[in-house]
Amino acid sequence: MNADIANININGIETKAIIGCYDYERGKPQDLLIDVIAELYTHNWMKQDKLDTTVDYDAICDYIVSLVSNTEFLLLETLTQFVANSVVDKFSLIKNVEINATKLAICGVKAREIKVGFKKSRQFKVALALGSNAEFLPQQQLITTIEILGEYVDNIEIGGFYETKPVGYLEQKNFYNTAITGYTTLKPEELLGKIKSIEKLMGKTEIVINGPRIIDIDLILVDNLIYQHNFLHIPHKNAHDRDFVLYPLADIAPSWVHPVLNKTIAQLATEIKESSIIIRTEYYK
Repeated sequence: MNADIANININGIETKAIIGCYDYERGKPQDLLIDVIAELYTHNWMKQDKLDTTVDYDAICDYIVSLVSNTEFLLLETLTQFVANSVVDKFSLIKNVEINATKLAICGVKAREIKVGFKKSRQFKVALALGSNAEFLPQQQLITTIEILGEYVDNIEIGGFYETKPVGYLEQKNFYNTAITGYTTLKPEELLGKIKSIEKLMGKTEIVINGPRIIDIDLILVDNLIYQHNFLHIPHKNAHDRDFVLYPLADIAPSWVHPVLNKTIAQLATEIKESSIIIRTEYYK
């Protein structure tokens, strides 16, 4: 059976808040109705049928009432954005959420119904390492790969490009390596699937273990997650020993803390004892 997608709709959460731009609206809390449309991450609920595989509806309602009642925004637009961001941060099983807020009256006097909505998708900060020792233009292979990754990863930052000696299988050309950070709405295993598709698109084959390759993309970090799913390990289980991963990543995310080792990327880079790096080239712009 394929996993299903669930949308949770909760309408008419009653709460109060100081809301409005005018002086006569700032004197006391006003009545608000909050509607929630939440899309959960894919799951097969028929297998488990347990509360911990979904989101507790009462918990959402109680959280929103408590959250909203302590706000004093001028605009409903600001309030809905704040609530959407907070709900996504609070409930990790929610993939996307839409919040609609309705002001029923102004200072107790029934007014035209004013309703404003805001939709928020969960984003993960990710770090990826890239390498190539293609026969022709390996640096261009990295650049092309980064451009393709831009379809799935937003706000990409790119570390320096490093020429490095091969590790393991030595009878091959030097590699060029870099690292990127950015934000994605994809879960780790979903992003890994896209990575494998990009590697295939770029023509990657691996006849010899640690041998020549046109492109190699590794998912190194996802927020501060410690996560394992089949062959996927987050953080990447070998990244902390690889200078060709740590050095370019330290260029753009030196203070990112490794969630297992509890050390920053910059600290880990300084602890590398044997370097494979030959030269660092200019940043790709």
